[in-house]
Amino acid sequence: MTKRAYRTLQSLLLFVSVLIIGATFYFQYAKGLQPCPLCIMQRLCAFLFAMFCMMGMCLSTLRRGRVVALFQVFFAFVGFLFADRQLWLQFFPAEQASACLPGFDVMIKYLPWQDILHGLLWGAGECAEVTWKWLGLSMPAWAAIYFLAMTVVSGLVFLLLGKSLRVITTSNN
Repeated sequence: MTKRAYRTLQSLLLFVSVLIIGATFYFQYAKGLQPCPLCIMQRLCAFLFAMFCMMGMCLSTLRRGRVVALFQVFFAFVGFLFADRQLWLQFFPAEQASACLPGFDVMIKYLPWQDILHGLLWGAGECAEVTWKWLGLSMPAWAAIYFLAMTVVSGLVFLLLGKSLRVITTSNN
């Protein structure tokens, strides 16, 4: 993989991620859908993934690009796990969902950090609500597709960079 191809791919991944992050803010502020704790964690993972895409665009060597790709795989996979957890919560009937937590701002103000962390990592009753669908899929399903695609692409970049670096080092010897 050449530096130019790597940077082009990183800019494409950044573009898609910015669209996703922008869509989350659109649904929150224009459509009035309040994000649940798992949605906030998915948004954070998408943001961190996008930050590593920007880092990847600015790197001077492909060796560093492999480290960036590893972080991208990590954050995309963690985002997929959060989306998958939310899909799992949505699978159960509403009466079986756990109790809803207060809003994030109230949680920060009044709850101990252990409860906040538990709510962010495991979700609550509001994470089980399906408030939006497109083409028959809920928002966490679309998020899972996005994160799965980013995990696969970043993993492929990681592998391709490894092969490129081995070719470069063997040709220099």
